Amino acid sequence: MKKIILFFIIFTFHIAGSHTLRANMPFENNLLTQQEQPKDTYQLKIYPNPCKTGQVTLEMNDQEIDEVRLINIAGEKVLQKRMEFGTNRYQLKLENVPNGIYFMRVKTTDNKTVVKKLVVSSR
Repeated sequence: MKKIILFFIIFTFHIAGSHTLRANMPFENNLLTQQEQPKDTYQLKIYPNPCKTGQVTLEMNDQEIDEVRLINIAGEKVLQKRMEFGTNRYQLKLENVPNGIYFMRVKTTDNKTVVKKLVVSSR
C-alpha cells in the first residue's frame, strides 16, 4: 500500500512540474517566440502629460506624423491638424480645449495609427 501511495505522490509532482515548465517555455512549431516578436516601432511620446500649459509636444521615434486628432471620451473630434509635410516632432496648441481626458490619435505618413491618452487640466 505504501508503494502505491508513494507512486501516486511522485506521479502527481511529476505531472505538476512538467506542466509548470511548459507554461514558461516560449511557443514552438513555427510560432513566434518571445525573442522574435517584432518591436513596437510606432512609439509616440506626449509631454507634458497632464498638460497644464495649453501646449503639448508630440514626438515619434522612427516615423513621421501626418495627422493629429484630439478625441474626447465621448468619441467626438475636438481638434484635427494635418501636416503639410511629415514631421517627427510637433507642438500642438490646445487653445479653447476644456479640461478633461482625451485620446490623441496620430496617423503616420505610412498610414499607421497610434493612440495615446492625454489629460488636460486647469491652466
